[in-house]
Amino acid sequence: MPQSFQPLTATSKMRQLLIFLTLATVSLSAKAQYPFEKFPAPEYEVYNDWKIYDKRDKEQKIHSTLTIPGFFDNKDTLTIQLTSYTEHNWENSIIRIYNNKTLSQKITENMGFDPAGLDTVKVADINGDGLADIKIVTPYFGCGLAALNVRVIYLFQKPDKSFIKISYDDKMSPVRQERDLNGDGNFEIITMNLVGVEDHNYWTFNVFSFNGEDLINVNSTYNYPIMIQYLFRDNYEITKKISREKMKEFALETPEEYNRK
Repeated sequence: MPQSFQPLTATSKMRQLLIFLTLATVSLSAKAQYPFEKFPAPEYEVYNDWKIYDKRDKEQKIHSTLTIPGFFDNKDTLTIQLTSYTEHNWENSIIRIYNNKTLSQKITENMGFDPAGLDTVKVADINGDGLADIKIVTPYFGCGLAALNVRVIYLFQKPDKSFIKISYDDKMSPVRQERDLNGDGNFEIITMNLVGVEDHNYWTFNVFSFNGEDLINVNSTYNYPIMIQYLFRDNYEITKKISREKMKEFALETPEEYNRK
């Protein structure tokens, strides 16, 4: 049975900071002033009924399990189980996928799944192939701006009901959804990282697209990356301190700490 537990890694103070930053981000982003926010975003179905099975005392592991009824086209049930281990909390965690309670896939992920920080599971057809895909965002805590660190995990469904896992490190923004920049139904994935240039820091946004097998960089199609100066006030404007041509020097070939399985 699910049990009560203490967070694996997050202190109460850091948890409060994360909540504050999340609320602040939601409030500020309501203005939708980033250039990509004018484009359509997926309409997610969201699920957050995580069941926690704390087995750290006897088995040195903890499971977080969530079930989505009628997930597949034939209405089969999908269950996701995230397992982290006390001895190696930040590496070789396990993502298990069940189809109607039968284990169908087991994927490793170098991320500690702290139940206290698990976000909702978001479901949408992200790449426009008619199949439901999954997005999970889970934080890993730090101080200052590092409190924004998250691991983004996509599970892209294939016709045989198996999944391709794409994961990478990013900065937290619960409202920074994928955007369909060209109207083809395949939502582009926009990543965010912080870059220092000549004594200034810039939020840098790269654009990627899932081609059915892997993430590919499509910056050149949309004149990205774009860089927005980090200031102690609202700021959504592409900086004029750096030319658009020079911004290309800060492009990412793949997202940070990228992993595909």
